[in-house]
Amino acid sequence: MKFKYAKMNAIASGVALGLAAMSAQAADQPILTTGGTQSSAVFTGGATINGGASFLSAVPADSAVDFLVTIKPASEDVGKIGNLVVLINVPGVGFYIQNSSGAFIPWVEGDAIVAVSTKTLTSSEPLTIFSDLVGSAIGATGIDVQAYVGYYTDSVANLTYSATPASFSIAAAASATCPANTVAISGTFKDRSVCALSGRIESDTHLTSNFSYILDGAVFIGADELSGSKTKLIIDEGTYVFGQQGLNFLTIARNGQLHANGSAANPVIFTYEGDDTATATTSGQWGGIILNGNAPINVSGGTAEGEGSTGIYGGPDSADSSGVLTYVQVKYAGQNITEDNELNGIAFQGTGSGTIVDYVQVHNNSDDGIEFFGGTTNAKHIVLTGNEDDALDWTFGWTGKAQFIAIKQNSASEHCIEADNNGDNNDALPRSNPTISNLTCVGAAGGGDAGLRLREGTSAKISNVVMSTHNAYCLDIDQTATFLNAGGSIAELNGNLTLTNSRFLSACPFSASDGDNFSVADFFTAQSGSSLGEVDLIGTLGWTNGPILNALTPSIPTDPFFSQVDYIGAVKDASSDWTAGWTYSD
Repeated sequence: MKFKYAKMNAIASGVALGLAAMSAQAADQPILTTGGTQSSAVFTGGATINGGASFLSAVPADSAVDFLVTIKPASEDVGKIGNLVVLINVPGVGFYIQNSSGAFIPWVEGDAIVAVSTKTLTSSEPLTIFSDLVGSAIGATGIDVQAYVGYYTDSVANLTYSATPASFSIAAAASATCPANTVAISGTFKDRSVCALSGRIESDTHLTSNFSYILDGAVFIGADELSGSKTKLIIDEGTYVFGQQGLNFLTIARNGQLHANGSAANPVIFTYEGDDTATATTSGQWGGIILNGNAPINVSGGTAEGEGSTGIYGGPDSADSSGVLTYVQVKYAGQNITEDNELNGIAFQGTGSGTIVDYVQVHNNSDDGIEFFGGTTNAKHIVLTGNEDDALDWTFGWTGKAQFIAIKQNSASEHCIEADNNGDNNDALPRSNPTISNLTCVGAAGGGDAGLRLREGTSAKISNVVMSTHNAYCLDIDQTATFLNAGGSIAELNGNLTLTNSRFLSACPFSASDGDNFSVADFFTAQSGSSLGEVDLIGTLGWTNGPILNALTPSIPTDPFFSQVDYIGAVKDASSDWTAGWTYSD
């Protein structure tokens, strides 16, 4: 194709310099190699369709892409006057340099280096090369785009730059035939023709949004045993994957990855064939999603078999990646394997910290919404609605981090959180010890069943929680190992198990059992910054803070994963409601 100069100007019209850092961002921009005079400078950059929740090497032709880069100057250059440089390359077409008016002009080696901006350098200089570019709209499908960025002080002879470019490709238009590893079947779903996935798939598979996809029984991506590169299941924004009523589920094996690349406008939706007629009580219609990773779990031997023969999980790689889930809905899952064994909406089984989980909803699952079986995966912006067992569950040594969790119970729900270490060995290592901040749990009308249940030896650092009324209790601590791990007595609390800067409704009860080593109510009272009082949750779904809650002081963990917000609970107000627009409600 001919990539004309006029089209480059169209790209340039979306330029915006000095983009503020996005606190909602979960994924790091890809790191680029540094060249030039200051080797300690750091350059990052990539393409995103979801505000930086994830970055893609290939973008669908019909997706609106933002191309973001960040310059982190060498420390000795911070505070100096610097000149920022942006150079675009379209291989086979040519280079274009951005001038101070924001336009891109053709450039060849030997031409002058011009600055797009001159400013006092700060420690981080984020730039938007362009925003909301839709490849198909400008006839730019099937091409690669690269961006080199740099800066110099005093003179261009001091140029420091990204020796490797930020880059992405714009995909060709989606094929009119079913993708590889899927089979066309009769009928439509959500007004799209249907392709079927079945069996075990061990080569990369890309599901485009012009079809819907049915899970034909148990579908496995990748092999149980690690060998070579991982098999990827890539799912474009706006794609539907569904199961018929029955035990149809998706398992990502240890040698597989799921890349569900949704956006706020077009989430990836996993549901069942009766989605259009589902009601507020619909649940358990299909299996769910299982991700098996290679990160540590605390069971004997270091590996385990997933529920319902869903594969081996666990291993030595704490940084393992089972893929990316961004802007994803999972609805009406939890089909029984046996009468007493139902699948979770999403089971993260031994998945590592390289797995990205951001903006994910599980709705009306008949078992747990999300459960972490060990591993080190972190999660942000999680919505758990109407799940019939526990909204969030962990066991087998989960040591990840989570922030911004909005939970709404229904009359069949059990716990907001059920937290275990290991039921067979309460002191097994690595001990479950997640760090969780900014959680709100809304009980069902008349009061949900229970709030937080901490048991079987778990540790946890939990903070900035808002808890409404629950019939059974707001907080329970079970098993001697849990009490001893926490310190054994109120006077000896050691920080292994904490619940700080949280507000529970005054009328919400605490559990009390004869075998408790200390009073659960006294434990809550002893937590720094936590209190009983009025809980003024408002909004359509009832998880948005009112003014009383927003007057309380948070204490956000200092780990870089956590956004340093100024409120407790999941959602501060309507203007900053991160759940709006992409989630589902009955």
